[in-house]
Amino acid sequence: MTDRSARRDTPGLLGCGLAVLVGVAALAYSGGFSPLGSVFPRTIGGLMIVLALLYTGLALRRPQAATAPAGGSTLRRAGTAAVLLAWAFALQPLGFLFSSICGCIALLLLAQHDRWTPRTGLVYGLATMFVLGALYVLFRFVLKVPLPVGVFW
Repeated sequence: MTDRSARRDTPGLLGCGLAVLVGVAALAYSGGFSPLGSVFPRTIGGLMIVLALLYTGLALRRPQAATAPAGGSTLRRAGTAAVLLAWAFALQPLGFLFSSICGCIALLLLAQHDRWTPRTGLVYGLATMFVLGALYVLFRFVLKVPLPVGVFW
């Protein structure tokens, strides 16, 4: 490009490199799973690799115009990372359902920028329970993935 304001998406390219590494790790570690239990990690790992490589090609081919960085809350970002890390470590001792419910509630509280209303709480709560229930049924009964039981459920 002849435009001097064009730049490479360096953070995006670094993120793509990380996504490829995580995808390769998912493919490598899923080898020890049952054939049906390995479907999900292999699918997601493969998609991570393919989509990260696709974006890498696009980002290298067409630099982006320089724009001002989007605003955001560093505290919310750090909180999200902390909640996801805590959820991952809580899976085994507390169980899939209980730790997922706690993690989703914490993420909802972090992500909600607007004022909470009873209606918002009800809709978000019901949607969260539906998604968690559907994921539990999918993993536990359809894909036969052994989910951690833990102290609670």
